[in-house]
Amino acid sequence: YKKGENIALVGDSGGGKSTFINMLLRFYDPNSGVISMIGVDIKEFTQVSLKHHISLVSQRIYIFQDTLAANVAYGQEIDEVKVNEALNLADASGFVAALEDGIHTMMSEAGSNLSGGQRQRVAIARAIYKHSSLLLFDEATSALDNESEKRIQKALDEYTKDKITITIAHRLSTIEHADKILVMQKGKIISSGTHKELLLSSEVYQRLAGKFET
Repeated sequence: YKKGENIALVGDSGGGKSTFINMLLRFYDPNSGVISMIGVDIKEFTQVSLKHHISLVSQRIYIFQDTLAANVAYGQEIDEVKVNEALNLADASGFVAALEDGIHTMMSEAGSNLSGGQRQRVAIARAIYKHSSLLLFDEATSALDNESEKRIQKALDEYTKDKITITIAHRLSTIEHADKILVMQKGKIISSGTHKELLLSSEVYQRLAGKFET
C-alpha cells in the first residue's frame, strides 16, 4: 500500500475481511506471502510499534469515564486545539457545541450519554488525533446518516493525502470513490479495481453492489 491510497474491502460475511484486518494488526501472520505497508513487510514491526502506525475505527467503540477531550486524546497528551480540529473533521463540532462543558464534558461509562452516531464520531476523531500512517475503518460510519458520512468523507479526503486508508463497509457511497476495491471470497482476494472497473469485470462485485445500502 502507498501513501494517499484509499482502499475498500468488500465481500460476503465470513469472506475473510476481519481476518485481513487482524493480520494487518499482527494478531496473527499469514501462512504464506507478505503484507507490506509503505514498502516494509509488517513482520518487521512489533504489535506495539504497529499501534503507533495504525488507527482502527470499528463498530465496537470504547468510551471511558473522563472528559470528551481525554477520550479523543486516548492516552496521549491533551492539546485542546488539536482535539477540536479532530472533532471538526469527524463532523462532531455540532453536538459538542451543544454539550454544557464542550470538550470538558464528562462522558459516562461506555458513552451511554452519547448516541451511536456521536460515539462513532468520537472514535473517528480519536483516530485523527492519533495521526497514524494507516487508518482502518471497519463499518466505522454505520450509525451515521448519508449526509453526515459524506461530510466526514470530504473532510478526510484532505487529511488522508499522506496516509493509507482501508475501509470495510456495506454502503455503496462509502466505497465507490475508493482508489482500489478488493473483493474477498473465502479468505482470498479474487478481484481488484475501481468501482466502475469491477462493475464490468466481476460478477461477485456486481452481486455485492446490488446488496449494498446506497
